[in-house]
Amino acid sequence: MNWLYYLGEANLYLAVFYCCYCLFLNKETHYTLNRIYLLFSCVASFILPLIQIGWLKPAEQAVQDVVVPVAAAHFTWQDGLLYSYVTGVLIFTIQFTIKLYQLQKLTHKKPALVNHGYKLIYLEESTTAFSFFNYLFIGTDAPEAELITRHELVHIQQKHSADIIFLELFKIINWFNPLVYLLQNSLKTVHEYIADEQTAVQGTDALTYSAFLVNNAYGLSGSSITHSFFNYNLLKKRIIMLHQQRSGSLARLKYLVAIPLCAGLLCESTLGFSKTYGWDIGPQKAAIQAPVKQVPPPPPPAPPKPHAVKSNHKKPPPPPPAPPVAAMDKKAPPPPPAPPVTAKGKKAPPPPPAPPNAKTSDVVKFPPPVVRSDKQ
Repeated sequence: MNWLYYLGEANLYLAVFYCCYCLFLNKETHYTLNRIYLLFSCVASFILPLIQIGWLKPAEQAVQDVVVPVAAAHFTWQDGLLYSYVTGVLIFTIQFTIKLYQLQKLTHKKPALVNHGYKLIYLEESTTAFSFFNYLFIGTDAPEAELITRHELVHIQQKHSADIIFLELFKIINWFNPLVYLLQNSLKTVHEYIADEQTAVQGTDALTYSAFLVNNAYGLSGSSITHSFFNYNLLKKRIIMLHQQRSGSLARLKYLVAIPLCAGLLCESTLGFSKTYGWDIGPQKAAIQAPVKQVPPPPPPAPPKPHAVKSNHKKPPPPPPAPPVAAMDKKAPPPPPAPPVTAKGKKAPPPPPAPPNAKTSDVVKFPPPVVRSDKQ
């Protein structure tokens, strides 16, 4: 689930960048620097989690890989998060595709007039006015068409639509983060500040331009991926910033806060998160080899017991016990002779064994009987 940890860490860094913008840079009139900072925040928040400083990482002990048996596959909460995230990405991708298709259809439906590097498309019986890349859409009933055109040309010349497309794609990836929507609104607001400032400088004073915005505050706006001149939600902010005192040159030093902020987040990425993704920069500390304890091998398993096999044959009788060993000064008697074999192949019964302590000298010998003939 490295993708889940990566998205969480990147959106956490994005929240830190945006909070610093709201606290220190939101009220500054260096609008171009504000634009750069917001775009840089989106890029840096997704790059910093992938970088780790090698010499800051603690020395790791070399651990041998352990093979863990894989459990049976079943639905987990990580699978639920993955399916929910993919569903959100698909929904926002479809919405973005529909918006692009509507604009593309509008460009082919109406004839365009090429004028000084941009294409002008008139919308009949409409008071709307908006721009998208080098296309300028303006209604035939829109008041002060020349002033509106001058305003929208600033968006076209500075490629503000590229920022909006980038934020739309960024929003698709991070649709679950509410701060992404706030950052997108802040970037659009900065675009309007830039266009208002340059429009007022080109030939209209700020007071007259502000009165024009108030009188036409309820004009129709275009698509959310375009720069609409009539935006009621930003009206108050645009008028305030037109009359805001310009920030001095020393205020530019506030934007250097991005340097220690990146350094702190980079250290946090190295020390605060244990992860397996990313690249290490700089020399790394040598890994500490963990001491290996020598453990004696386990005893061999006992041999299996033989299964008793039933047989119809009777076991032979055990051999007779060996006679005890005679004393050292006496010789042991010789073993008894083998029993004679009868004619029919049967063994004769063995003679009775001699007593163990009997001596050859103690045996009484009788003379053979004398056989006499009956004939005298």
